[in-house]
Formats: sequence, C-alpha cells, structure tokens
Amino acid sequence: MSTIVLPPFWSLVEAHGDELLVHARRMAGDAHGEDVLQDALLRALRAYPQLRHAEHLRAWLYRVTTTTALDHLRARRREVLTDEPPVSVSEPEHYDDSFERLIGALPETARAALRLRFVEDLDYDRIAVRLGCSAVAARQRVSTALRTLRTQGIPT
Repeated sequence: MSTIVLPPFWSLVEAHGDELLVHARRMAGDAHGEDVLQDALLRALRAYPQLRHAEHLRAWLYRVTTTTALDHLRARRREVLTDEPPVSVSEPEHYDDSFERLIGALPETARAALRLRFVEDLDYDRIAVRLGCSAVAARQRVSTALRTLRTQGIPT
C-alpha cells in the first residue's frame, strides 16, 4: 500500500483561488461569489485529508465550488425577499363563526379541544398542556368530539 502525498492545502488555494473566485461569481453572481468560494474552500479543506488520489486536484476544487454554488442558489431560491414587513395575523378576514356554530352543541371540553386542534393547529402535547390533561386524554377528547359530530351527520 502506497502513501499518497498531497501538497499543502494552502498551496492549492494560492494556485487556484483567483480562478475559483471567477468561477464562483459566474455561477452565483458577483454579490455571492466570495461567500460561495469561502464555503467551498471550507468544504474542500474538511474533505482534503480523506482524498485517495493526488491527481486532478484543480478539477476537484472546481467540482466542490460548483456544488457549493448550486447549493447556495437552491437556498436563495427558497427565500422570498420582499419590501413588505410580515403581516401579523390576528384573525383571518374570511373568518366567520361557522366553526363555532358547527361545534356549538358539544360540551365545552370538546369544543375547547377542537378549537385548539383545528383553529390554533396545536399538536396533542400542547393541547394537553392547555387543557391540563395528558396527551392521550387530549387525543381522546378530539377523537370523541369528531365522532359525536359524525353521528350528528356533520361531515368532518
């Protein structure tokens, strides 16, 4: 088994850094090129000790930079930047009291459980905390209330 001798990582950065920055800017745009290159070099540095070959190191750095640029573009695509501040929702404009009329005939504990589950969209653990019972009991209250509505012919 032969030992692979890799040049010091900093020598690769010195030799190829400028062209990698141009490549990163082409892929991610001028505003994000330096960030992409910095992340790419950090990824490359972490993987460098595990490399099994010493050939084509320039191509390998390009591949790492390309992958990092694509990751940054995907992440930015998920972000939607607006000039508008976020709208705080206190009560939807389309809200009417049809849900309250629907559950009006149920006991208060059942109505409270359904409100917490379907209006406030809480999970059963949080419903349990709010109702002062166990998560199993909270799940049972919601289930029983839905079953009662179904037996009354109300679609759920």
